[in-house]
Amino acid sequence: MNNIMKRLIYIILTVVVLGTMMYSCKKDGYFVGGDLHNPKINMTTYDWLKSNKDGVFDTVIMLIDKAGVKDKINKQGITFFAPTDYDIYNYVQARSIAMQRIDPEKKWTVDSMIKYELPRFADSIDMYIVNQTLQNDLLTENGTKYKNAKGKDVVVSYEPTDDTNLGYNEASSVRPRIVYFSYLFQALDNNVPASDIALPIGVRTRVQTSNAQTTTGVVHVLNNSHILFFYR
Repeated sequence: MNNIMKRLIYIILTVVVLGTMMYSCKKDGYFVGGDLHNPKINMTTYDWLKSNKDGVFDTVIMLIDKAGVKDKINKQGITFFAPTDYDIYNYVQARSIAMQRIDPEKKWTVDSMIKYELPRFADSIDMYIVNQTLQNDLLTENGTKYKNAKGKDVVVSYEPTDDTNLGYNEASSVRPRIVYFSYLFQALDNNVPASDIALPIGVRTRVQTSNAQTTTGVVHVLNNSHILFFYR
């Protein structure tokens, strides 16, 4: 057996072992980019977001501070489906495109949000808050309807995936599962699985970091393709 073949076999075995180890870990951990972490975080939701080493919540935290809604996301016993700075960027880009259909010189920015939309931000942050703690082990594949802090229906589900980009490994007997947060624009029958939710009924948003349990509640971080406020 030549050296190239030996190295190839070694790599394949390593991938198999690592995949098996990852999905044999405790289910009560929280995932960040495919890595399992201790779910218990000894700080508030606000402080955990603010302490992110990559700074992906810097603009979110700035808007939370300016809008005066820190207490909302730090309320005891809630779940916060946290948008990221990328989600805010997606929003201002979408607003700019809409405005430029009328006036090509117009542009919407974070400064525009600070100047004109802080009341809207303060109100709309409630879209992302459920007034109970939703840890992964309480979630189901088909999803359950909950009321967000605005009194609107949302669906939270915990679904298996065969997407290799999301951690699936055919060599493992355990399929990874992903949390989804679905915001509803219309009424949804109770027997409709979350995976069937689509416009105009609602929008499904994948969670990229799930099950972080802070001293004040639970945090699920929405993926970077989300558009703030579910703007459309």
